[in-house]
Amino acid sequence: MSNSVITVTVPGTCGELIQGWSDEWSEPVLVSCPVRLYSRISVELQPDQPGIAVNEPGHSAKIRQAARLVLDYLERSGWGVTITRTSQLIPGRGMASSTADVVGVIAGLAQAVGRSLTAAELVRLACRIEPSDSTMLAGLALLAYRGSGQFCQMGQPPTLPLLILDSGGTVDTLTYNAQLDLAAVRQLGPSTRAALELLREGLRRADAAAIGAAATLSALSYQQVSYNLLVEQAREWATATQALGLVRAHSGSVVGLLYPPQTNLAGPGRWLAARFEGVITPTHLTGGGCQLEQPSSSLLCEGVFTSQSTPPAMKR
Repeated sequence: MSNSVITVTVPGTCGELIQGWSDEWSEPVLVSCPVRLYSRISVELQPDQPGIAVNEPGHSAKIRQAARLVLDYLERSGWGVTITRTSQLIPGRGMASSTADVVGVIAGLAQAVGRSLTAAELVRLACRIEPSDSTMLAGLALLAYRGSGQFCQMGQPPTLPLLILDSGGTVDTLTYNAQLDLAAVRQLGPSTRAALELLREGLRRADAAAIGAAATLSALSYQQVSYNLLVEQAREWATATQALGLVRAHSGSVVGLLYPPQTNLAGPGRWLAARFEGVITPTHLTGGGCQLEQPSSSLLCEGVFTSQSTPPAMKR
C-alpha cells in the first residue's frame, strides 16, 4: 500500500424517483434520482500521523464521523487521514450531498488500504452515519434507507434531461427523519408498489414515459406526508413544458422536471425562468455508483464502482 491520494466521485440527486413504504420489507424505502452533479472526495492515508484532517471545515462533521467509522472497520483505527472535499451539491436541499461525502470517504479509504468492500458493506456503513441515498449503488436501486439497509439494484436508467428547481429552502436530514410520521408513510404502501412497478417496466423497456409516470405518482402521493407547494406548481409546469413528469426531494426542498431524451433544455428553461424565482439547474438523470479517478487502480467495491475514463468537471 502506498500513501498516494485516492479520489472518488459520487453523484448527487434531484431528490428521489420514488420514496414511500415497502409492504414486503415493512419499512420505508426510496429510489434516488441520481444526476450529473458530483461530490469529489480525496483521501490520503497517514499511518504514522494519527488524526483526521478535513480541508472543508463547514462540512467536516459527517466526513470525520465516516472516516472514524471506516478506519475502525478496516482495523486502521490508529492511522491518520487527510480528506479534501469539492462538491457541486448544495447541502440541505435534498441533493444527497451528505451521502456523496460519506460514501466517498468510505469507498476512498477502502481503496487506499486495498480492501474489497461489497455493496452490502458500503450500504451498512453509510446508513450507520445517517439515513442514506441509494446513489452509492450502480444504476438505480431500491434502498431501505433508515432501517435494515436492504437493497435491490434495478438497472441502469436511460439518460433523461432534467431541470432542477431550487427555491432555497433547507432541511436537516437527521432532524427530518427523527420527526417522520411513520404511520403516514406506511399508508403509502399501495402507491409505492404501483410506482415501483411502473419504474421497473420503464427500465425494462427503456420507456422514459413510464419512468416519468412512476416519479410523478410517488411525488404526488408523498404530499400527504410532507407537503411542498412547489410540487403542485411544478405539476402544472410539467404539463405546460411537455415534461415526462416530476421528481421531488422527499426530505428536502428541490423539485425536478424530467424530459424526453434529446430534449433541448434551453426552451423549457427560459419558459420556467420567467415564472420561477429560484435557481434552475439543467442536468440529466444518470446511474449511481462511485467513480474512481485513478484508472490504473483496480476497482475494489463490488457492484459499487462504475468505470469512468474522464472525471466530471467540478466547480466549487
